[in-house]
Amino acid sequence: METFHQNEDFCRYSLLSGTDTDNAPGTDDKLQWLLVVDNDAIRRQVERELRTVREAVEGCEEAITRHETLDLPAFRQWMAVQCSDLLNERRLMEEKIWGLRGRLAAIQGLTQYGVQNVAAAFFWFHEIEQDRAAIPPYVRRAWEEVTVGRPRRQRTQGVESGRFDESSDDDEAFSDTREGAVGAFSYGSSESEPSERGDNVTHKSLYRKIALLLHPDLAGVLTKQELELWYQAQRAYAEKDVVALETILARCDRVGTNSLSLSELRAFVRQANSRLATLRQSIAIVAKSPSWRFLLLSPAEVTVRLSDVRRELEGVIRGLKREAAIMENELARIGTLADRWVRKRKGEGKQLALGI
Repeated sequence: METFHQNEDFCRYSLLSGTDTDNAPGTDDKLQWLLVVDNDAIRRQVERELRTVREAVEGCEEAITRHETLDLPAFRQWMAVQCSDLLNERRLMEEKIWGLRGRLAAIQGLTQYGVQNVAAAFFWFHEIEQDRAAIPPYVRRAWEEVTVGRPRRQRTQGVESGRFDESSDDDEAFSDTREGAVGAFSYGSSESEPSERGDNVTHKSLYRKIALLLHPDLAGVLTKQELELWYQAQRAYAEKDVVALETILARCDRVGTNSLSLSELRAFVRQANSRLATLRQSIAIVAKSPSWRFLLLSPAEVTVRLSDVRRELEGVIRGLKREAAIMENELARIGTLADRWVRKRKGEGKQLALGI
């Protein structure tokens, strides 16, 4: 038997020679090649690859942790001092928008719960704001629906108690609550909440994989780092934190030992690479924020960053002002319709009093 060693890190080739032609006339030389795979060398390579990926994962985690615990708080504190004027202006504009949006939503809600059209809803909303006593019962019921937020009832045909008929041929001019700007602030709409079944299955599956690697009854004696990972896994499982469980699974160093097969090691390498890709994408997004590595900036870079931040805040404020102007114009338009509606009703009342 003659043995040759090729590619020593991966396999050995053995050449088995058969009967020689000199000793066995009339017979052909018989050569057989036997391939012996060295799994230990392949395991060492896969384990090295897994360690390399994990080191990269830990580096990404450290960068994100540094941003969340150091750079971001420092940036916010710096921004509160250097941009206090713009931050106050933005806060005032946001409060104004919330007030306008609330008024439009209340008017829309009244039209959904019994008031005939948007003009009448605006008028009665103004009366309610002024705390007027002469509010019809059906309007008060509609207002209770808006403020309490009870499920919407299907309105029946006919006249409710205490309600006068507001409908007429001219009311189409006031009935535009289903379209236009008011529709963007509809009240009482609800969407079905997404099912959490998929997330539950995911976090349970991840926890089972971690338990096979870190549970003391299954993995034996744990190192200090592995024990800390096991505690983190239990907390993440209780909170159903899928991202944290994925991170812990990618950092389970025990999978690079003799406890798993080669195919399982390769599977963990793929999982670690997937986790690394996710972290790098997250860093790429966070790196675009002005707080990224803020504490490492030079004084000249901080000056440039301040200019960029103020310019961005000014753009946000301009957008808020445009939004507020749109809602103010919509309220003014509805107010004009309400004035026409009131004049029309007063005219009808005079005609009724004169018996026309």
